[in-house]
Amino acid sequence: MALTRVELARASKATVPIVLAKDATVRVRDAAADLATYLTAITGAEFATRAGDGTKGIAVGLPTDFTSLNLAKSLEVKNIADREAYILRSHKDGLYVIGATELATEHAVWDLLYRLGYRQYFPGPTWEVIPRKKTIEIAIDTTQRPDYLNRRIWYGFGTWDYNARPYAKWCQRNRTASGFKLNISHAYESIIRRNKAVFDTNPEFLGLLDGRRKSSKLCIGNRDLRKLVANHAIKYFEDGPDRDSISMDPSDGGNWCQCDKCAALGSISDRALTLANQVAREIGSKFENKYVGMYAYNYHSPPPSIRVHPNLIISIATAFIKGGYTLDELIAGWSKKGATIGMREYYAVFPWDHDMPGQARGSDLDYLQRTIPEFHAKGARFLSAESSDNWGANGLGYYVASRILWDLDEAENVDQIVDDFLTTAFGPAKKPMTRFYDLINGSNKPLLSDDLIGRMYRQLQNARHRADAPQIRERINHLILYTRYVELYHKYSASTGQDRQAAFENLIRQGFRMRKTMMVHTKALYRDLVTRDRNVNIPEDAAFSVPEENNPWKSSAPFTESELAHYLNRGIATHNLRDFEPVSFSKDLVPADKLNLPKVSGDSNSVTGRGIQTFYTWIEQAPATIKLKITGGLITHYRNRGNVKVDLWKASKDPDALQNQVSLSHGQSPPDGIQRLIKLNTKHTGLHKITVSDGDDMTRVGWKPGTPMTIISSLAEPAPLSGSWNLYFYVPQKTKIIGLFADGSGKLLDPTGNAALTFKARKPDYYSIKVPEGHDGKLWKFHKCTGTKRLMTVPPCLASNARELLLPSEVVKAN
Repeated sequence: MALTRVELARASKATVPIVLAKDATVRVRDAAADLATYLTAITGAEFATRAGDGTKGIAVGLPTDFTSLNLAKSLEVKNIADREAYILRSHKDGLYVIGATELATEHAVWDLLYRLGYRQYFPGPTWEVIPRKKTIEIAIDTTQRPDYLNRRIWYGFGTWDYNARPYAKWCQRNRTASGFKLNISHAYESIIRRNKAVFDTNPEFLGLLDGRRKSSKLCIGNRDLRKLVANHAIKYFEDGPDRDSISMDPSDGGNWCQCDKCAALGSISDRALTLANQVAREIGSKFENKYVGMYAYNYHSPPPSIRVHPNLIISIATAFIKGGYTLDELIAGWSKKGATIGMREYYAVFPWDHDMPGQARGSDLDYLQRTIPEFHAKGARFLSAESSDNWGANGLGYYVASRILWDLDEAENVDQIVDDFLTTAFGPAKKPMTRFYDLINGSNKPLLSDDLIGRMYRQLQNARHRADAPQIRERINHLILYTRYVELYHKYSASTGQDRQAAFENLIRQGFRMRKTMMVHTKALYRDLVTRDRNVNIPEDAAFSVPEENNPWKSSAPFTESELAHYLNRGIATHNLRDFEPVSFSKDLVPADKLNLPKVSGDSNSVTGRGIQTFYTWIEQAPATIKLKITGGLITHYRNRGNVKVDLWKASKDPDALQNQVSLSHGQSPPDGIQRLIKLNTKHTGLHKITVSDGDDMTRVGWKPGTPMTIISSLAEPAPLSGSWNLYFYVPQKTKIIGLFADGSGKLLDPTGNAALTFKARKPDYYSIKVPEGHDGKLWKFHKCTGTKRLMTVPPCLASNARELLLPSEVVKAN
């Protein structure tokens, strides 16, 4: 059936009014006022607002406001998702903008404006796009409901005076303001505080720790404690009948009760769940549609052995996982016990990423495009993402996430969403800004370096020359200030002594002065960085709590045109680009013995690393057994993250081949610091891959001398080596430059054993070394190195000696 097209304005004159019910609520009237304001801004027409039955004009409101439209059944609220349902429907006399609730009506208004070209990409007026159209018309008939029932992208360090309102508007205009409030924050300490008198007279309610009742955890084995907490929850809902949920998540960290009654309840997950289940049962006996929220996180991340109450929502954290489980195993394990699933995501955490380009999940468009639909397919209906007020680094990712969280089909349209952003926000400057956002896209794994900063500045200068409108130029100016912040952080992170303190002060001053751009999370920067760096300090008179008029580090002076131009020009002049281009090599690895390389003595036949270590080996005759010496748990306080898992795979030239996904042999080793022998068996000859996966608790892997054993360390796949290490690599014949990205210390030795380069200990960067005549076609060595070295112009294959080295087949053939 063809859609009916309705004209809303022609030649800057409104052709229909906005219609409200006589008794419309204040919130609905405000939504209608927003619609009128922006329709006027778009068209130049004045849109009158009048009372009516909704049959003519743009009807804004609830089904009960316009009973003659017969929309009550279509928008009946039967479940949580229905709270946000709305209808946009054009007809010959107007348009329905009708929501099941006040919130849904707001969603309808902003969705309509979006379809007319309005955008609020990032918070604040600079990132608002209002199209100019003298005539607008629309043909539409859609009923919308969100795919995720709770969609939170929130600031881990909270809002500040200047950003709370712009952030709230962004949430409203991008439909991340949800119709269901899921409370899942750590709750035990709040329970203790709100019931202080009871806990003071009943110390046995507190967790037993080293013989004393002093833990911030609860003694869940105590029935009276569980009853107290259940009554606390009942009172919470009695005091707030409109509340949807209460959190029963434990306080952060360890220190769980050590008493016999708690131990009898089972695992930590079983204990936390026992309390949450009882609360869910007791509030369920008194109220309808009230829920309990809890994380699967840290000590209580492993799946339980008991069932989960239907009204208990488990939000599974995508980090801080104990017990050696994968994220998929956690989702499957909790789901198997009946849990309603949510996801506790980490789109940005300032202490982890410091608002740097591409370092947070929120900047990785491929990650967002993949995981949001994947989590939903596995049963997740709630997603809460810790994030930051860092729209310079992650703004595009947050915007893309907001689109997918409402409508999973948008995951198929990410390229179009990004193109719309670049076209609409930057106009004639689209081309250089496309390159800029490619530079900081986390999917491209940018590396903080002079090269990256230099490229960012160059694209911004190019864009500035093309900008033809003040608002486009202002958006580019925001990103110039962000790039200046990145430059200052890079300098700070590489500085020592008095230079480090001075660089730190400059960084804080810059962050505060540019705070209202919301490009970096100034509140987190000011409060957190100093607590993690003992080499810097903030003077008492410059402390975060000291107001600007009395604080020498705080200034809100606007940035002048000359300052911005200076940042650009100086940034380009002082940040040279790397002088080489990466060379691609295949993973079709073969032994290097045909090259007749001279024997070199390997310093050791073991390496140490964290996370997932990958090795490549060669089997000349099958069946065969590969013997590895595995020592897990070298970081003692991380030994609760599960066994070290060792797998052997038959490698394939096709990385997507099925056999590359099937383990041929598997072994495990406890993370206890004791060396154990793992045997991996294969019936195949040729190239094999070995993966060693721990819980980031660090594992040493050793092998028999002479066993082919090669590690890849490329730009895309850096080797996660720990401690000091010594490994060789091969420089093919006719190679002129060894190009790499490196951090950490150590030396690069040429074939004669002389130091060709000494790495700066603190400054990650690109390095290039000219290969002297006669030094190609030979082995070079990383000597007493720390950190990561990513080879970019030679095969990124590292080994203890020539006998153990595998190289790309095309290199062996050519040499």
